Amino acid sequence: MFNFRRFGKYFATDVRTCWANFGLSLLTISLLFPTVLYIVTTAFNLILRSSWDGPDMGIRVFVFAVAMFCLVVTMPVKCYGRITEKQYGSFWLTLPASRLEKFVSMFIMTCIIVPITGTVLYLGADAIICALDHTCGRNLVAGGMELLRHMSDLQEFTMNLGEESLTVENATVAQELVRQINSPWLYVDDFFGITLPFLLGAIFFKNGKTVKTFLAIFAFSMATSIIMSPFMAEWASEIVTNANNDPQAVISMFSHGLFKHLALIDTITDTIVNLALLAGIWFRIKTLKH
Repeated sequence: MFNFRRFGKYFATDVRTCWANFGLSLLTISLLFPTVLYIVTTAFNLILRSSWDGPDMGIRVFVFAVAMFCLVVTMPVKCYGRITEKQYGSFWLTLPASRLEKFVSMFIMTCIIVPITGTVLYLGADAIICALDHTCGRNLVAGGMELLRHMSDLQEFTMNLGEESLTVENATVAQELVRQINSPWLYVDDFFGITLPFLLGAIFFKNGKTVKTFLAIFAFSMATSIIMSPFMAEWASEIVTNANNDPQAVISMFSHGLFKHLALIDTITDTIVNLALLAGIWFRIKTLKH
């Protein structure tokens, strides 16, 4: 049974334990990555170009993505990987909290608290570096805001295109598609789909947790590709053939059912995968014995 007061106490303990196990790694990834990138880039520019230039937006976005991926991959093993060990796992099972409370705490820490903390620290460090050295250009937050403005411009362009060359129906579908992909909520479940496999791998495998998780993801992806390839290949071939024969078909494809409901299909498939991962985590906690 879920008890909010007991959960609050357990969650506070979980935060302290995770900070003790992963705090240094969190600070290293979030603060050291942008700092080292800046130092290395300016040093190379001084040596090779004889000019003081900080890293541009492209390389900083790439390193930010790498840093967040490292954060997601390493955090579950550091914070929860030891529950598969006999001594620590037995202690963890005896903690005064229900399995549901431990499960919810795991999810919040892995998918919300740590990623948000790491993101805020990294973006803060990047903003400070860009404020001190204007050769870096805009910081990542400002760059993200600029990207959102460009996406809004794309939506406006689609509306104007609809007035000029699309039918009313296709223009409406295209506008709706652009509006949906502009929504940040569309990508929340995708982020959960990245973090949850590594949490499941951390509490499922007894050793080689990260490597075995990658292998499991690769095997699942291969199996999915093999199953879906015949259906997708036929559809893609039809699109390409029509596009070669009639360029207007590229515009008309927006009226296809897949594009009409692209966001809904993406949400449904991601939700199914995430629910399967959550079910795996739940049953692993439920059946964990030492």
